[in-house]
Order: sequence, then structure tokens, then C-alpha cells
Amino acid sequence: MVERECRLTAKLVIRVSMKLLLRSVTTSVVLSTIVIGQPIFSSAQQQVTRLAEPLTKEDLKPTYMAIVECARRNQEPGCLAARQLADRLLDRPYVTSICKDTAFSVTRHAKTAPKNSFDRKELLVTKADDIMLLCRGKEESKPVSNSLGDGINKR
Repeated sequence: MVERECRLTAKLVIRVSMKLLLRSVTTSVVLSTIVIGQPIFSSAQQQVTRLAEPLTKEDLKPTYMAIVECARRNQEPGCLAARQLADRLLDRPYVTSICKDTAFSVTRHAKTAPKNSFDRKELLVTKADDIMLLCRGKEESKPVSNSLGDGINKR
């Protein structure tokens, strides 16, 4: 009997403490909304959803152009931009590993060189092309029509 009362008392204490904890969390979210003007969690959610979106050709074009700029001109501003944009691809959680490998390779090779050789240019331009091909999000599959097409009759 005493043991049963102890369990009931422990459950009651846990319920009361959980209610108080929930109230304090709710109060802090409401206060942050009033003071700051937006909920605490909104910026984190927006950041995650933006990073979770598949990359488009328009998203990758600045990276491509910066890598080609570094390959052609062999100057620090272009190569720095190429490294930074490729580094941003490494931070995206839903990018394929082969895309991340290519981006990492760009961060290693997109540096100014004493001599802008053909091999260096070719390597960087190839990496830029690979980023455009490998990092793009997959397109939605189109539904297959049930019709057989012109000239083909059903039996």
C-alpha cells in the first residue's frame, strides 16, 4: 500500500514539473515573439529549409563562373570567390557525396599559380563543368501516359 502511494506521488510530481517546464518554454517563446518580433525557432527553420532545397542551375551558375574566372585569369580575387562558393556546397546537407568531393577538389586547386598552364586551366574548367552536372537536384519524374501513341492500336 505504501509502495503504491509512493509511485502515485512520484507520478504526480513528474506531471507537475512537466507542466511547469512546458509553461516556462511557452512563456519564453511568447516573450521572444513580443520583444524580437519573431519566434526563436523561425530563423533556424528557415535556414534548414533553404539548405534542404535541391540546387538549380541558377544556384550553381555563380560557382561555375567563379571557377572559370580563376582558371582563365589566375588572379586571387577570382580564385578566392571560387573557393568560398565551392566551400558553401560542402555545408549543404542534401548534396551528393560526389558533388562534395568535386567541390573539395575545387577548394584545393583554385589557387593562383606562378604559371597558368593549360593543364591547370583544363582541370579547373572540368571541375566547373562537373559541379554543374553533379550538384544539380534531380528533376521530378514525369508521369507516363497510358496511351500507346499515334499509329499503335490496342489488340
